[in-house]
Amino acid sequence: MKLFLFGIGGTGARVLRSLTMLLAAGAKTPADLTIIPILLDMDMQNGDTERALREVELYRAIRRTAYKDTAASQGSQTERRTFFATPLQPLGTLQAENAQEKIGDSVLPKLTDHEGTFEEFLGVSNMDDIDRELLKLLYDNSAKPTSAELKLNLSVGFKGNPNIGSVVFNALEDSAVYKYFTGAFNDQTDRIFVISSIFGGTGSAGFPQLVKLLQHPSQKIQIRNAKKGAVTVMPYFALEENNQSAIDQNRFLSKTKAALSYYQTQVNLDALYYIGDRPGSKLYPNVEGGSKQTNNAHVVEMLAAAAILDFANKPDAEFSDAKRYFEYGLKRNDRTLDLPHFYDQTYNGLLEPLIRFAYATKFFTDFVPANLGEAFAKNLALSQNLRTNTFYTSLENFMTHHFKNWLNEMAQNDRAFFPFDLPNEFNAMVRSKRIETSFFDKGLSDKFLRDQAGKIENTLQTPFPQPEMRFMQLLIDIAEKAREKLGPLNRQLSDATV
Repeated sequence: MKLFLFGIGGTGARVLRSLTMLLAAGAKTPADLTIIPILLDMDMQNGDTERALREVELYRAIRRTAYKDTAASQGSQTERRTFFATPLQPLGTLQAENAQEKIGDSVLPKLTDHEGTFEEFLGVSNMDDIDRELLKLLYDNSAKPTSAELKLNLSVGFKGNPNIGSVVFNALEDSAVYKYFTGAFNDQTDRIFVISSIFGGTGSAGFPQLVKLLQHPSQKIQIRNAKKGAVTVMPYFALEENNQSAIDQNRFLSKTKAALSYYQTQVNLDALYYIGDRPGSKLYPNVEGGSKQTNNAHVVEMLAAAAILDFANKPDAEFSDAKRYFEYGLKRNDRTLDLPHFYDQTYNGLLEPLIRFAYATKFFTDFVPANLGEAFAKNLALSQNLRTNTFYTSLENFMTHHFKNWLNEMAQNDRAFFPFDLPNEFNAMVRSKRIETSFFDKGLSDKFLRDQAGKIENTLQTPFPQPEMRFMQLLIDIAEKAREKLGPLNRQLSDATV
């Protein structure tokens, strides 16, 4: 099954970033799932988008080397795929019927060739006088740079103006990326999911236009009949004051209310997920777009990514003619969240895999470099390859500069998600439970990890002669041994839980 995942605007990119981390950790997905991420944004230089693109490419590079996607290997009883298991495949790499224009292999295909102002996009200079005067009534054309809508430079997005974005997205059907999508969508089992915000410009404009297009009678029957879902992200952060910015956060709630009213009657999907949060005390920089827009990761984005996986995991039998709506709740409304704050479905499907991947990350980044003289490391030639082999450098980059940063950003945000203390020792890394030690059992000690790594690597030499594949299996098994050592977690909230 392929899930065509449309991520609209900056929120789409940030949720895709969290989804990439959850998939890297082995979040639960159908065994045959392939995700096709398609980011739709006018702001091609957006910092959040560029970061998400790097992480998807790293994910794909690691996965290509760690696993062989053949029928024989997928049916192997030896290969255990958890980390990086689900394929992420750009739209342009699929075969598309009647595709007259290639769109490249980026997750961010070019939406339009237009790079000028909204006024130029509309072709105002070629209009009759009466049409130009009408536009001046509909759109602000004042000399003030932050409010002149007709003068808005579309190369950095719509700056919180869905009334502008909806006009641009109205031409989506004629774009090369949408035509390629329709040519590639041929399987009756494939599904479609859309990520958007409801309070900005790009997401709140593009979402209803895209849904309307997907359901239009002119679309091919496979697209019209496909199971469709979406996650709508409501306000969850506040911005710093910036008189030079066109983004007015005072309009976030009014735009949200207006959009919700419209969605109730005009948006028809099999499943619609809503998520948001009361903004905390930490303010995000008020950046209109471009490379400087890099917001810290937030737990709302991680849970929006969880909605994608929930939709992918639902069997067809759970969908009916009636629309289904979903919201998200926590056990307790604390400003700092830990593992016990989440109910079983989230814990089992997402957080258990995160625990294992956090152990694997600490093992790879902290333990392995200090133990290159051990037998397991020698057999894998890690002393020669750790800093030169593309697989290991990509894995180190992903774990150190992306996964750890993603966790740190969420831990320092407000609302915070702070389940792990990675700089701490192995026995104290999971904050909600320290591994108890005694004279006879030192927990996840260096000796325990060396012994386990040696035993595991010995069992993998025959089935995995390729060192990179063997090392990925070693990481998976070591993480499982560490999780067993940690044992069951007490997931009851206490007054001391923060």
